[in-house]
Amino acid sequence: MKRFIELKHVGPKDHVRRLIEDLMDHLEEKVAHFAPDAVSVHAVFEENGTHTLYRTSLACHVPRHVVAAHEEDREAGVTIRRAFKEIERQLDKCNAIVRGEYLRRRSTRVKVV
Repeated sequence: MKRFIELKHVGPKDHVRRLIEDLMDHLEEKVAHFAPDAVSVHAVFEENGTHTLYRTSLACHVPRHVVAAHEEDREAGVTIRRAFKEIERQLDKCNAIVRGEYLRRRSTRVKVV
C-alpha cells in the first residue's frame, strides 16, 4: 500500500504522525486482499491556529473505487480517528458491492409487541 502523509501548519507533533501511521496499518489489514501496488492512501492533517481547529482529509484509492473522508473538530485525535472510521465504513460497503451482498434479500421480521 502506498502511503502519503501531509502535515500542514503543524508544529513538531510526532504523536500525530504516529497515530496516522498506526491507523494506516490497521487500514492496510482491511485492504490486504488487493494487490499492494493497487492501493494508495493520502492523508492530509491541517491545524488552523487562529480558531484551534484541526482538519483531517483522507482519500483511499482501491481498484474500481475511490473513497474519501473529511473531518473537522477542536481535538486532533478525534478528527483523525473519525476520518479513518469513515474510510473503513466506506471500504466495507465497497467490498460488499464487489461480493454482491447488496443483491441478497434481507429477511423481514415482524416484531410483535
